[in-house]
Amino acid sequence: MAGLGDVYEQLRDDISGLVSGLESQEAERSVPATPGWSIRDVVAHLAADATFVIAGDFPGEIFQAFGDAATVTTINNWTARQLKERAGRPLDELLRELKDSGNVLAAMMRGEEPWPEDSFIFLDRVILTDAAVHQQDIFGALGIERARQSAAIKIGLSGYIATVGWRLASASLPPLRFDVGDKQYTAGEGEPGATVHTSRFEFFRAMSGRRNPDQISSYEWDGDPKPYIPYFYPYGMRDDALVE
Repeated sequence: MAGLGDVYEQLRDDISGLVSGLESQEAERSVPATPGWSIRDVVAHLAADATFVIAGDFPGEIFQAFGDAATVTTINNWTARQLKERAGRPLDELLRELKDSGNVLAAMMRGEEPWPEDSFIFLDRVILTDAAVHQQDIFGALGIERARQSAAIKIGLSGYIATVGWRLASASLPPLRFDVGDKQYTAGEGEPGATVHTSRFEFFRAMSGRRNPDQISSYEWDGDPKPYIPYFYPYGMRDDALVE
């Protein structure tokens, strides 16, 4: 598998290539995965992610309490500031920012440039995962099925599963096994209390807040899903069902 910097750069270029070819009205199309956002807003967020991170502006405290209400508020406020600062900017300007800041970010991921002081050691994976999530959000808004077995999704899913494991251990709950068909992953250490079966893509979308609890419950489960469903959500539960 390519290094994180190469995976991020390719993903960034794929998003930019797709979005740069949209008509202006298409860029303002609503994104069902992120209610209230347009495709242009998603690009603004991705550009800001890169710009903020290389400047050392990232709310690192979110890693200390995933899923906590105060943590969700912190990350939502940080994201809202990104969009507010970029309100009204044309799409081509946002794409230039994504390219320029993304180049620096990719170099940091490769170890060619230093990370800002106090950056979390896995921040590179967090930002790559977020980009992969929003790439699929854009695809969904445009009715495209693409890159559902990408390296970025595999990297992102491994991070989500690790996070679920930490949260389950903190809550004194037994581990959860994820079965994607050709492979199994366990969140936590020890004998799993349940196993859930679906595709790698579905797990990735569920754990990025793109599936509601009823959808997650509808996966094939060996064991009771109820104790585990809250731990699928690092940034708060989703109310509406998103079908892709």
